[in-house]
This record gives sequence, structure tokens and C-alpha cells, in this order.
Amino acid sequence: MTLAEAEEIFAYWADNPPAHLMLQAIAAMLGWNKKARDEPADLAALAAAPGIRVISGPHGMPEPVLDAEAMRARNRQRRLALRLPDGEASR
Repeated sequence: MTLAEAEEIFAYWADNPPAHLMLQAIAAMLGWNKKARDEPADLAALAAAPGIRVISGPHGMPEPVLDAEAMRARNRQRRLALRLPDGEASR
């Protein structure tokens, strides 16, 4: 990117600011403090919150499946279990 291209972008943003910057400016005017948000959350407090499920430990997340054929086989089994025709996605 050249300096002239950057100037064009910044001039455009001066007239049409990005939505996330506008929201940040409005929140700052209403008293939002970004530093308070950056503090690390206490996992125990999060786990105690109603409606939030926190999984930790070695069995929390399954290993990712990166083999396309294994994913297709798993999807075929799900379709058979739900009795969906091939090509129809479940909701």
C-alpha cells in the first residue's frame, strides 16, 4: 500500500467511520473503560454463572478431525441415524 492509498482510506474513514470505531467512541462517552475489560476473567466465577458451561481439562475438547474421508463417513452415519436422504443437511 502506498502513502497515497493510505491517505485515500483515511479520508474515506473521516467521512464514513467504521462501525466498530463509532461504537467504541459512543461506549467511551457513556463511561466504558477498556482497561477494566482487559483483566483476566476468573474461571471459577465463569463456571458458576447460570447458563454457561465451562469445560476444562484433557477431555474438554475433542481432537480435530482433519481427514476429509473420515468426516464424510461420520456425516453418512449421522444421516443414517436421522434417516435423511443423501445430500440433505440436518438443521
